Amino acid sequence: MAFKTMIVHLDDSAVCDLRVQVAARVARHFGSALAGVYLVPTAEVTPSIAALLPPDVLEQHLLESGGAQRKAELQFRRIAARPDFDIAFRAPAGDPMDAAIAHARCADLTIVGQPDPEDRNAFFARRLTEHVLLESGAPMLIVPYIGAGRELGRHVMIAWDGGKEAARTVRDALPILAEAAVVTVVRVTPAYRGNDYDPPSHATLDAYLAAHGIHAQFSDVEGAADEVVERVLTEVANADVDLLVMGGYGHARTREVVLGGPTRSIFGTMTVPVFMSH
Repeated sequence: MAFKTMIVHLDDSAVCDLRVQVAARVARHFGSALAGVYLVPTAEVTPSIAALLPPDVLEQHLLESGGAQRKAELQFRRIAARPDFDIAFRAPAGDPMDAAIAHARCADLTIVGQPDPEDRNAFFARRLTEHVLLESGAPMLIVPYIGAGRELGRHVMIAWDGGKEAARTVRDALPILAEAAVVTVVRVTPAYRGNDYDPPSHATLDAYLAAHGIHAQFSDVEGAADEVVERVLTEVANADVDLLVMGGYGHARTREVVLGGPTRSIFGTMTVPVFMSH
């Protein structure tokens, strides 16, 4: 499946432009339509609340929120607009988490940013990323807050543990994997193996990728759960990888999100963009 539609999360953060630059580059490469979706943690002023506010306070609130939205739209269009490149700006009303999930469900790829710990809305950005990952049913590309290198998808590394999340992510990433110059599969295995341990097979994944014209090289990373991400990122740095593909683990209950250890860890320590599905 090709990526025909993509969305990128827009906000008021200082690193939003870096995210849009990556999104525009990826969308143009795949010939995809790109929509910028503006979602920020601004409290919605319902008619009942508006009736209680002094007119000058209400007016100031509307001016500030409207001005920020307009600025985000202008920046998005300035960075992404090109002749013969289909872009759109959206600013959905209502709960931003519900809106993010709804828009992601109707896009082939959602591009979000790693929360910048220095940003005052980092908690909101993290929650949005978590909910889209676990509730949209669609793949996402997470851009580090430090940005991405000049190349994206030249050398792709797959973190493979044989689980359903990893399998889903590899299938979703096939359009990227098919165009990569180098694909490296790092087989992640636990330091402790019980009697019922069934190691993820190199041969099975190798045959699956080969059927799609993808010829991968394989290596192994072994360690406890809290060591795996650090070792994978070491492999990323040593091999000059520019994109990491890995499954996203966790579950959502109502508005509570519980991420798996490696997923939670990569959210905080990623050094290259991460393609992830759940």
